[in-house]
Amino acid sequence: MPHTDDQRRIVMGVELEAYTIQLPAFEVSRRMAFPRKGVGESGERFGRDDSIGTEYNSRPFVTLREGLFLLKAGLRKYNRALYRSRSPTRAGRRLLMVGGWRDRYAGAHVHLSVAGHRLTRQEARQLAYHLHDHLPLFIAMGANSPVWADELSDVASNRILRASRIYFHVTRRAHLTSRTMDEMLYSPGRLLKPPTLEVRVLDSNLPEYVLAAAACMKAVALAWLDRKPATNHVSHHDYLLGRENAARDGMAARLCWNGTWMPATRCLSRFLAAYRPEMRKLDLPEDLATALQWLRDGVDGAQLIAEAARRARRERGRENGAAGENHWQSRFARRYVAAIDEILSGHTLPDFARRLGLEHPGLDGRRN
Repeated sequence: MPHTDDQRRIVMGVELEAYTIQLPAFEVSRRMAFPRKGVGESGERFGRDDSIGTEYNSRPFVTLREGLFLLKAGLRKYNRALYRSRSPTRAGRRLLMVGGWRDRYAGAHVHLSVAGHRLTRQEARQLAYHLHDHLPLFIAMGANSPVWADELSDVASNRILRASRIYFHVTRRAHLTSRTMDEMLYSPGRLLKPPTLEVRVLDSNLPEYVLAAAACMKAVALAWLDRKPATNHVSHHDYLLGRENAARDGMAARLCWNGTWMPATRCLSRFLAAYRPEMRKLDLPEDLATALQWLRDGVDGAQLIAEAARRARRERGRENGAAGENHWQSRFARRYVAAIDEILSGHTLPDFARRLGLEHPGLDGRRN
């Protein structure tokens, strides 16, 4: 796919929050994980989120290829087993990139700004106007929290469905604030951080899924820079309904495009057609193209996690002949650790799914 330097006009950054898997017990937890001191790059931050705990902030990037590399390289630094001097007897932790599991939410926040320019509030409001009615689609693409309170549910994004009134306040198309709990906001920046438009609707997820949605956001931003009109206008009632549908069903939801309701998979195809010139300007690596194709096939992150959890529940436990309902989380976690280690080491989304014991397109689409 051809690309141009036009893509460098929009600068992006990603914040990723995460649960952790405690080793060697393979227990899902909110215990903090940090890489070794001194391994971070300039602009990269390994921080602490007040709610979930572990938070990774990427350095800014101007191409999606660079972004995928930075996210994978940064998240891989949390794996202390890779360090030469690590004690083999010391317990380790791995990141669990999901939007929810126990009683806290983990998100993926995408920041957008204009290269070589301080984004003003008015400019951010204009960009938000173009992005707003696509947010239900982005929620569906980023849905990745089918487990809540340690139980598998029939919801794709428990994070959005349960926490919107507190953490992700619904916004209106022409209204943008700097309130930190809005689903999309103007972040005015600080001394070392430029102003950005922050989109907060994605669940924590694999870098491929996060950046597939981010690529769509960047396409909208490039169209806005070229003064093209917004492509999707829906009523606020339809926006709210589409948003809830996306949270419940992910890419199996029905969404609204200019007053017409359609499956989210078709809505994504409609989006990609509307922004074909902008998507062609992006240097999309093959891994992101694969993620977009899987989403068009209806396979979101929530479906991968739910199917892997169902498999773990169906299996009989190895300890004392326990039924599959017991210890299913540890069986899931054991496979997830192998899968996340593999995908952060340069392997692909299909490799990740196979490590979880899944095959695409053999996923059956069930949620529980």
